[in-house]
Amino acid sequence: MGLSREWVFENLLSALSSADPLGSMLIRAAQICRGSGLVVNELGEVTRSVGSAPSHLIANWVRGAEAAHDDRTHGIAETTIGRWAARSKTVRIRQRDYVFVLAVLGEPEDGDIAHLDVVPLPKGSPRNDDGTDELGLILDTSAKLLRAFEGFETFSMSTRREESARLVRDLEAGVSPGREPGVWRVLENFGFDSYEPVRIIRARISAGSRGSKHGKKPERGIVISDSGQMSAVIERTALCVSEFDIAEHFAGADVIGSGVSEPFTALSQVPEMLRAADVALAAADSGRVVLVDEMRPNEWAAARMSSRFDQQVVRRFIQRVSTGPNAWETLTAYVDCQANVAEVASRLQIHPNTVRYRLGLLEHELGGRLTDPHVAADLVIALECEKLGASEANRRSHR
Repeated sequence: MGLSREWVFENLLSALSSADPLGSMLIRAAQICRGSGLVVNELGEVTRSVGSAPSHLIANWVRGAEAAHDDRTHGIAETTIGRWAARSKTVRIRQRDYVFVLAVLGEPEDGDIAHLDVVPLPKGSPRNDDGTDELGLILDTSAKLLRAFEGFETFSMSTRREESARLVRDLEAGVSPGREPGVWRVLENFGFDSYEPVRIIRARISAGSRGSKHGKKPERGIVISDSGQMSAVIERTALCVSEFDIAEHFAGADVIGSGVSEPFTALSQVPEMLRAADVALAAADSGRVVLVDEMRPNEWAAARMSSRFDQQVVRRFIQRVSTGPNAWETLTAYVDCQANVAEVASRLQIHPNTVRYRLGLLEHELGGRLTDPHVAADLVIALECEKLGASEANRRSHR
């Protein structure tokens, strides 16, 4: 009695439940055909091997056969090496090509196996009454199941991303203290430990670079929601464990800026921490990742002054101190050089007395000395606001 397609399918299907479905499938297929098997990756390296067939000779043949075929995804080839009859099929799994090979000991006639339309199975193996190529049946069924596994995993990853985005949206809307235990239980499925510190991330990413992490297996310890997929800029909101490697997460992506909240443990604080992360994002330029707990007070104050009224207050102050064409340039250099007149003169390539003269005009307009802490605070915050405004204008021009 021969092998039925249903019997082969059921036996191979059970192998997919393994942590290593590719290796498990190879072992099961080799057992069914009472032969050997190996898997060769796209670099020509043997990644899995079972049985006594000459794997290095078969791998050399696979490399040559693959180089001769342009269609790697559907490439099928067969050969004989000594008494071993081998057949291969290329399968794409997790965005990579693998060659799945099965080999059996043939029964040569007159000592010659030049070509086999039907690859023989070992003596005593079941055969189909209609003469079906059973090795081909096993190989073809294995390839179809592995391709299906790729589809199932892709679907599972897509579903997990959807659950992640939905969870973040719920957190953004606000979680009451009574609901927190249930939400923590859901977060545990994403690699969080209940009531351990977490952070909120707000980021802007160029849409063209989203593929740095997109399509890969989701990371643990983070849930993500992206918006604006149809625009040039992706707006990302994420909740992550406090020790999460944010730099690694954004590696390879064109990050416009990212703001990260300080650590917290109460999920009911998410809306508040989102606002804090937004402030840090406003201070982030040139792809910086700005952490709230590392911001200086003047940076925080300037980043919070984002409304039209705030900008008008700053603009009036700047106009007040801009007493001449060089006043603002001199003031900026003065603050950047930490009030060192000699350094200011060197930077602007003017005489130190000219610097002092300009600063005297500024003090007259301000009604106080530049060394007055209150005057200095006003100037520093105004300068920070001006820098943030210039950075935002630059970001808009590149969208």
